[in-house]
Amino acid sequence: MSLNFLSADDLLALTGYQKPALQRRWLTENGYKFDVRVDGRPAVLISQVEARQQLSLNRVTSRVGPNWEALR
Repeated sequence: MSLNFLSADDLLALTGYQKPALQRRWLTENGYKFDVRVDGRPAVLISQVEARQQLSLNRVTSRVGPNWEALR
């Protein structure tokens, strides 16, 4: 099994922070699980981010639908 992690650019795009300490804080505050590499950078699995995005998408699509009350 091959583990794929977010790149440094992906972490910057996800967290909005470049410094590892701030990335770790953002990830913790937003409920992401990660390991810390020897250089202090967070190691986040791509599959975890994809799973969280799918959960968010499911929540949004489950709320979207016709507003039958508007027809009354």
